[in-house]
Amino acid sequence: MARTPKSIPGALKRVNTDREECGTGANGGKKVKKSNAAAAAATAATARKSSSSSSSSGVVVLPQRPPAYGGSRCGDSVQCWAHSQTGARCARMIKSREGEPVPIPYCDAHLESGDGALKVVNHPFAGKALVARYDLPAKYRIVFWGKRGRCDDCNKEDRAISYYPPCPSSGRRKEDVDTYNGVLNPAGLGDIIQYAACPGPNERQNMRSTSQYWGVRNGNLGGLEFITLESVPKDTQLCHWYGPGWWSARGVKRMDVGTKKHPAPLRTAPADKA
Repeated sequence: MARTPKSIPGALKRVNTDREECGTGANGGKKVKKSNAAAAAATAATARKSSSSSSSSGVVVLPQRPPAYGGSRCGDSVQCWAHSQTGARCARMIKSREGEPVPIPYCDAHLESGDGALKVVNHPFAGKALVARYDLPAKYRIVFWGKRGRCDDCNKEDRAISYYPPCPSSGRRKEDVDTYNGVLNPAGLGDIIQYAACPGPNERQNMRSTSQYWGVRNGNLGGLEFITLESVPKDTQLCHWYGPGWWSARGVKRMDVGTKKHPAPLRTAPADKA
């Protein structure tokens, strides 16, 4: 793997933790402050409040159901997972695009624009960040998607994620065999999950990838499911762990990404030395 030059800005490009691929990013370390425990408690209280039936943002969104595989519904059209900017669930139905049992659960319009429940904002040092447009519940499902292909050299910026074609009967990655089939590259597409940051040393992830993939082997498009681990208050960043190898391969240190306007969830205890 080529080493990423430290001069390239950005901290929002990563790969899933199963296999390290290309990507760029530059984060620096910060000293741990003991006040983080109190701040984390406040963040948790806000998250609990947002999970109640009365949303502080005035919008109540329900988690989507996982896709159905292996039964009579397999191969049928599925409802788009995305929501509008005002919180309405998209009613469009999606059919298979490349012969896959269940398609990426975004309609063509939301493949282009991204889920309206999320928004991309400017970040003071990371370039862009992904935040909740309104309060999101735990287990809210979102999709990272891109064009499948070979990994580019790591001497230039990219936000690719490794791709493992799913088992047709389950939609999940086969854990017992190496089915690696290149990367999913969102460059030039409407995917917005690519802007989700990695939490810093004093922060924690509030979403993670699952083993749920979409697409077919050697296909054109593919997707990977992410799911929120907790309630995410309005304007809070969505963050997921890039994996330790991502940082060591690039010779850079992690930096806390939360800001006053767009906070990131904090750890409940001070982090060890990064």
